[in-house]
Amino acid sequence: MPDIKPFIVTGLALGSIYALSGMGLVVLYRATAVLNFAYGAIGAIGALVAWDLIDGGTPEPVAWLACIIVTTLLSLAYGILIAPKLADRDLATKAIATVGFAVLILGFSLWWLPDISRSLSLPTSDDGIRIFGVQVVYTRMIALALALFIGFAVTEFLNRTRTGLFMRAMADNPDQAAMLGISTDRIGAIAWGLSGVLSGITGLLIADLIRLEAGALTFLVVPAIAAAVIGRLRSLPATLIGGLAIGVAESVAAPFESISNYRGVAPFLAAMLFLVWQQRESGIQIFSSAS
Repeated sequence: MPDIKPFIVTGLALGSIYALSGMGLVVLYRATAVLNFAYGAIGAIGALVAWDLIDGGTPEPVAWLACIIVTTLLSLAYGILIAPKLADRDLATKAIATVGFAVLILGFSLWWLPDISRSLSLPTSDDGIRIFGVQVVYTRMIALALALFIGFAVTEFLNRTRTGLFMRAMADNPDQAAMLGISTDRIGAIAWGLSGVLSGITGLLIADLIRLEAGALTFLVVPAIAAAVIGRLRSLPATLIGGLAIGVAESVAAPFESISNYRGVAPFLAAMLFLVWQQRESGIQIFSSAS
């Protein structure tokens, strides 16, 4: 039996990235009812912009800021120019439209900077501490701390601010919210902008912790969606827990040869098990009510 404690530590860092991405999806979905499949692609091009600037001699903090600005502007552009035109369409159409946006961004990224061996190393990855015999760089700890902090901060924002109240009203009934005088376009733009900021942050972190490839970063959206599904596309704390659980599951599977090649199915398996459990719980509640 291999010692899995080091893999749990590694998995928590990876899971925190999934959790951050999932929370970005949840915030946007709660306000606009759009499941954004372009989230990973937006983060990817932001990370590539940062790498290109640093490679050209730009100071690192400026490049990191440029990454977040680019991802925020891209997300806002979609939220202002395209999303309102699809506001009356069904959920599937809205989601498929973001797939097209993701393909467009990925295609541009591969044309601009083809996938070759490149790395984006943050200064916080130069040192760390040992936990269970594993050298844990500070970037991994920052990723986990950010996931916890942003989860708390965004929850407080949604529950205690006027804008957060408007976002929750839009999620419950957008037509009624508009009738009450809430500027749905403005609130939607804020949600898209916030999602873009989170996409930039996660793009930088995942590029440092795993690898800087447009394709790999684009498909980060898969475990992020799984984490969001575990959070029922509404609960940020549950999304945080789901993201961490998926990251740990992927990492812990690594030392077991019989299943290590199938680690990539962990997000799908976690989401499916959660949905089955939810269906079972709903069935029990219906049966209890009938009794």
